[in-house]
Amino acid sequence: MDHRYIPGINILGNTQIYPISHQLSMLKEIGWGGFFTGWDRENLAQWAEEAARLGLVYQSVHAPFVGINHLWKEGERGAAYTQQLIDCVTDCHNCGIPVMVIHPFIGFDEHTPTQIGLDNYARVVEVAEKLGVRLGFENVEGEEYLTALMKAFWDAPSCGFCLDTGHELCYNGAKDMLSLYGAKLCHTHFNDNLGVYDPALTWENDFHLLMGDGIVDWNGVMDRIDATAYSGVLMCELSLSNKPNRHTHDAYAAMPLESFYALALERWNRIVSRKLISNPIAVE
Repeated sequence: MDHRYIPGINILGNTQIYPISHQLSMLKEIGWGGFFTGWDRENLAQWAEEAARLGLVYQSVHAPFVGINHLWKEGERGAAYTQQLIDCVTDCHNCGIPVMVIHPFIGFDEHTPTQIGLDNYARVVEVAEKLGVRLGFENVEGEEYLTALMKAFWDAPSCGFCLDTGHELCYNGAKDMLSLYGAKLCHTHFNDNLGVYDPALTWENDFHLLMGDGIVDWNGVMDRIDATAYSGVLMCELSLSNKPNRHTHDAYAAMPLESFYALALERWNRIVSRKLISNPIAVE
């Protein structure tokens, strides 16, 4: 199967120091081909115009997820959050952004999807169908909620899957999520971590390290992606910030932003060429 991959990365750094328009020019000069951002209604159209001018693929918007659990419950907060997702889908369409990434759930203490939640998500899917936006349901904690959504909306063309490689390792127990949802792959979040190195920790395991600085099997990731029909942007989702009381990202934060973006692209190229050797960092 012929695959053509484009390197993509999330916007990073302090946008007061590095305005996003400046970062986009930086990404283009370094050699990145695509990017994603969070949802910002005020600036989305401007960023899309700048991306088009530079020839960058504005691949996705990450929908808000703080409070996403309300969609699975009765009440006004669930209805309001559903409308927020619908507004985000609409903005993606209006700005020519093809994918909206969604966390189906957030948290580790609940494991029971509800019909209320599926009904709320059905409203979002309905709008996405009309507007031609793909919904990249991401593998996060609360895997049961992803399972319920993929089962309910599998036949909808707008239903897609976003593979987060770090989440697969530390939230999904290294389960092969593409064996379940590879036919729906529409987006990726490439990042690394050390697995569940301390079972007492939960979200703190999710480091979002540079690829190769953790224990993700990157040859295996690429083999599994190559086995799907997906072509296009292979997106990274990295972080410059430590988890509480950790120092795993100190070296990243000390770099000039341009240097970090360049290093990340080098790692991306090594992944695609099957030349990346993992060198797990010491956990501090």
